[in-house]
Amino acid sequence: MRLSIASVVAIAALSPAAQAGFNCPAQGGAQWREYRSKHFIVQTDAGADKVKLLVTRLESLHALELQALVGEQVDIPGRLRVIAFADPRLFTELAGTSAVGGYYKTSVFGEKTIVLPLEGLEADPQAVAHELAHYLSFFVFIRQPAWFSEGLAQFVQTIAARGVEPAAATGSHIVRGAGGEYGGAVGGVPFSMALALQEAPRVSYKDLAAWDGKEDRRSGSYHLYGWLLYHWLWNTRSKEFTAYQQRLSNGDDPAAAWRASFPDLDPDKPDAIAKLDDAIEGYRRGHGGRFASYRVQAESDASFQDAGPISPADAHMVVQDAIRAWPVEKQVANLEEALREDESQPVALLARAMADKKPVLEPLRKAVTVRPGDWRAWFALAAALGDSADDQKEAAYRKAISLNPDAALAHNDFAWFLATRHRAKEALPIANRALDLSPASPAYMDTLAVVAADLGKCAEALVLERRAAGMVPAESEFAAKFAKRIAEWQARCGNPAPAAASVAPTPAR
Repeated sequence: MRLSIASVVAIAALSPAAQAGFNCPAQGGAQWREYRSKHFIVQTDAGADKVKLLVTRLESLHALELQALVGEQVDIPGRLRVIAFADPRLFTELAGTSAVGGYYKTSVFGEKTIVLPLEGLEADPQAVAHELAHYLSFFVFIRQPAWFSEGLAQFVQTIAARGVEPAAATGSHIVRGAGGEYGGAVGGVPFSMALALQEAPRVSYKDLAAWDGKEDRRSGSYHLYGWLLYHWLWNTRSKEFTAYQQRLSNGDDPAAAWRASFPDLDPDKPDAIAKLDDAIEGYRRGHGGRFASYRVQAESDASFQDAGPISPADAHMVVQDAIRAWPVEKQVANLEEALREDESQPVALLARAMADKKPVLEPLRKAVTVRPGDWRAWFALAAALGDSADDQKEAAYRKAISLNPDAALAHNDFAWFLATRHRAKEALPIANRALDLSPASPAYMDTLAVVAADLGKCAEALVLERRAAGMVPAESEFAAKFAKRIAEWQARCGNPAPAAASVAPTPAR
């Protein structure tokens, strides 16, 4: 789970260049630029006036969602990358469908990214709010079963609703507080969702709890029932739901957290699950009584800086990072064009080297001389250097994280490099920074656990490693590695008590 050249870009074979559905500035397309606000890095080909509106709305959503999640403007480390397309047709081509208003993904260098058409916040602001809620929620709830993740994002996304949301056919809104840039209420019931629930096949909690989030086998029913369960718990079992969320925040196993918080709803007891399913079905059909939604108010800082133009080659790679459904031939053509425009583009170099099965070290050495201020070039060089070049490798890692203090993957890999050289004391602040930037990453937990164990902090290492082990598939190679470390550390220092539950409130009423 550390960066390797083979993991960067998976392209089966190169084919002759095909015309990609994108024109960079060198080919007559619009100029791409990067802008930086308090919480976002925005890369876009839109004009400055539209960027101002985009940043204002993004920062407003960030403040409102954070207020809804934790009740205050806590510090969220790092910035979320946003790739915004002025041309909605190109966005649709990259997304593979016109049915989405934005999506969330991670770049090959670990950058958390929301991709959207510039008009996305105007046409479908709740879609962007949904993806932002996913990003923010993992800073609050380290462990999230799929139903909870989707349910929470849909519960919070209604903060971005414009105008008055029609009430569901049954139940009623109790709106409290004041609105801001957006007029929607957290916990509202969008009319479209109410209609979809009328037609959705019923899903039992037992199936919902086992859902991996990757495939919704019933035309959206699992997503809908994730929201319905979240909504029901928030409105009818608030005290127990708060306890459940506290346990998720602490990194507890979701199944164990559920049993501890809802002892009367044990999924291993058929009668209990039947009781829960009937209650959810009654809530769905409108027999659950009144429910509450609420508005929040929060000030946001919409100031931003123009970080400058994005080169034509880099613009190609911004598009590459945004791809959700482009065919391989277009991806290949895009990479080839990037390298024709700048043979030192580091991400394209890695992709091409992998496809051609050629060495990439010397081209990357050249890249850092041509691009001394590009953290990606230094990070790629560090990954490509062999163990016999430790001094150069360390220098490249240090340069990468100095250029980008928010690069979680670079911090993690550098911490791992130091830890495997028995330099745990130096690795500690770097591993901590990686996990601060991406607190729900089992790989980063594992790195910090190894560092803690080497420093003699066996109890802390065991808590972290057990948490990491519970977040990877049981049959994976990582699970086996984590289990081996747990056994070794447990033999060394016994079986420490689990960490005390941290407080992470249910979104405030």
